[in-house]
Amino acid sequence: MTTELFSACPVCEHESPQASGKIYQCGYCGLTVKEKHKIFDKNHVRYVVQAIGEGYDVARMGLVGNTFSAAEVALFREQVYPDAVLAEFAAGNFEHLTLPGSVLAQILLEQLRETVYLHIDHLRRAHGPALEPGGDRFPQGKIPQNQMDWQDDGNLFLTNVRIVFPSNKFTFIRMGRKMVGLKTFEDGIAVQLKGEDHATYFVGCKPHQAALVGAYIQGRVPGLRTEPAA
Repeated sequence: MTTELFSACPVCEHESPQASGKIYQCGYCGLTVKEKHKIFDKNHVRYVVQAIGEGYDVARMGLVGNTFSAAEVALFREQVYPDAVLAEFAAGNFEHLTLPGSVLAQILLEQLRETVYLHIDHLRRAHGPALEPGGDRFPQGKIPQNQMDWQDDGNLFLTNVRIVFPSNKFTFIRMGRKMVGLKTFEDGIAVQLKGEDHATYFVGCKPHQAALVGAYIQGRVPGLRTEPAA
């Protein structure tokens, strides 16, 4: 007996054999997902990610061992990429980037006349310790939340021009020469603008989401790119 958890892999979109019972396993990217129900609510389905294949080292940090709703699993195609593709984004090549299809992204597109390339929900914005110049897109450690001056909550959008954070305030950060620092954490990212004594932090995402945002910013701001090791 096979289960029909997904008609195609949520990460790579290949149609591949599925394991028995309540486990889905992709034969291409190695994603392995187990279906999980609440004891007293069989209609409330969650999915535990058990594994993902080689070449997904960064994504593995944010996926394996974590539980996701069906809506969150549906976003894997927009937010989960192999390490090699993240490197392409960081170098400014966005050919393989899947654009978000959310209603919010479409509304923002109509308002700004800019293409929305990334969309991460439910983050907190804060001012925090300033960053050293340069960029780092690999998630390391957690954001020191006790050092934050919290500002607002909202959803993060990255267009072809800027970072946009709509909330009770509207925050715009242009991705250009004035952006001089970037740091990626396991639960968020921070950017430093020239002339400011603080960095702007966006907190509350998974490592694979933070890595994606960091790679995208490096791709848009060549001055934040790091040279690959020899």
